[in-house]
Amino acid sequence: MKESDPKPPLLLDADSLKKRFKQRSVETNNVYQNWQIRVHRSLSWLKRATQFGDERPEARFLFLWIALNSLYSRWNAEKNAPDYDSNARDEFFDKLCHLNEELIADQLHRHRGLAKKILSDPYLSETFWRKPDHPKARGWATADANYIDVHYKAHEYCKVLKQVTQRLFVLRGQIVHGASTGGSKLNRGSLKYCLQLLEIFVPVVQHIVIESGRGDDWPELCYPPQG
Repeated sequence: MKESDPKPPLLLDADSLKKRFKQRSVETNNVYQNWQIRVHRSLSWLKRATQFGDERPEARFLFLWIALNSLYSRWNAEKNAPDYDSNARDEFFDKLCHLNEELIADQLHRHRGLAKKILSDPYLSETFWRKPDHPKARGWATADANYIDVHYKAHEYCKVLKQVTQRLFVLRGQIVHGASTGGSKLNRGSLKYCLQLLEIFVPVVQHIVIESGRGDDWPELCYPPQG
């Protein structure tokens, strides 16, 4: 392919990702089991997420989050338990941006408006819920949205990715822990934007891990297969 030729489009549907994953596994004689189990688990949840229609957005959101979580979760040997989610997630994103910052930057530029909508939603911010009755709570909660252009200009794409994903984690907690009503009208907007972002970014993350993440440098798995 010539340098001037356009890059082929990424095939990010569940079947194409699985096919490419199998090819990459065969190429390495299936030796990188830590990497391989993570990706296998993640792709299985992406496939499950696609089986839910628009009438079940909470289920789609949660299954997509599990697909992401399958890649970044890790065992903490000192605690002899799964590591804290935020620590594992942030270090995973650092690794991801090191593997392919160009693609992360491209996707964040393409979906800048969606990222800003999520950062502008006070109800997705832990800061807001610490003092929801304070008159400045909304301003504190949405401050990250005011600096998104600064981060873009400084090429701080990983920082933006972490900030946005943390907002998704707040919504995930609200749903998983029964802190929201099923089908509630109050969080439809938040759920819509967060779901859209996961539908875009989870396959992109999987693509990067499949293409560039093979190796032995993954942390210890949580609950590896037994027997």
